[in-house]
Amino acid sequence: MRVILGLVTGLVVTPSCVEAGAWTLPAGRVWTKISWFQQTTNEWYIDTPEPVLLDDGTFGAHSIGTRRPYRFDGQYDSKALFIEGFVGVTDWFDLGVQIPYFDQSFADDTRSDIPSASGWSDLRVFSKTRLLQNPLHLTVKLGAKIPTGEFINEDGLIPVGEGQWDFDLIVQGGRSLWPLPAYVNADVGYRVRLRNKEIDRDPGDEWLLNAEIGAQPREWLSLALKYEMLRSGKGETFGIRTASLIKRISYLAPTIGVRVYDDVWLEAAMRNTLGGRNFPAGQQWVVGLSTGFDAGKVLPGLR
Repeated sequence: MRVILGLVTGLVVTPSCVEAGAWTLPAGRVWTKISWFQQTTNEWYIDTPEPVLLDDGTFGAHSIGTRRPYRFDGQYDSKALFIEGFVGVTDWFDLGVQIPYFDQSFADDTRSDIPSASGWSDLRVFSKTRLLQNPLHLTVKLGAKIPTGEFINEDGLIPVGEGQWDFDLIVQGGRSLWPLPAYVNADVGYRVRLRNKEIDRDPGDEWLLNAEIGAQPREWLSLALKYEMLRSGKGETFGIRTASLIKRISYLAPTIGVRVYDDVWLEAAMRNTLGGRNFPAGQQWVVGLSTGFDAGKVLPGLR
């Protein structure tokens, strides 16, 4: 059950970059993106030592964090749709929202019916405030996850919502490498995760890191290499603090973007897990379509 509850978290790690991290939008500018995420895997990074018979006939153990097949021939299948948007309220202050839709299942030999769930998940809202513009862009991003998705406490079922509030504090730093058509960006964040009162479970706070280097060698082409990491502390269930709820994951994601028309970009990324604990392993595929426009052209009152 711990693994199943952690699967939703694995999806919401998926990063949301507003053009390039620390950069804020001009006043009245709107940026929107729709992304499709997919992963199918039969492996995970184990959360407890797993016994193994060694070649010499003695017993040993796979250590915590070893990449191993799911027990009982398990397979995790996940698809998600992320709809998000930001608007520049001023040249240094943005507001944003993200709406996810999940469709996921986890099957193994212990169940005749495959537990699955689909539906709109927890809503996330954001604000971004630029503190510095030179010698680098420095931004503080605040976020909140509102438990709007349906949380069903049923053995084996993967809920589309997590049933509790989260609050993010993220410091973003970015710098253009002009005259090279390139940039670097890094986000360091701390996520406060409140208790799910329905199941008396505190999932544990999390540290987040996203770092990327990107370039636009042609006006129609962008390239980026992204590193993403999540590390949680101990969680608590029924008043007992336990290391079994610790979650760790890191990804390396080469990304390519192509301008398909004017300000419309098509982006594709292959996220590869590098290591973790209590998380699905393997490749994830993300395809996104983004665009930006001036709000005044759509709503004349917003200029």
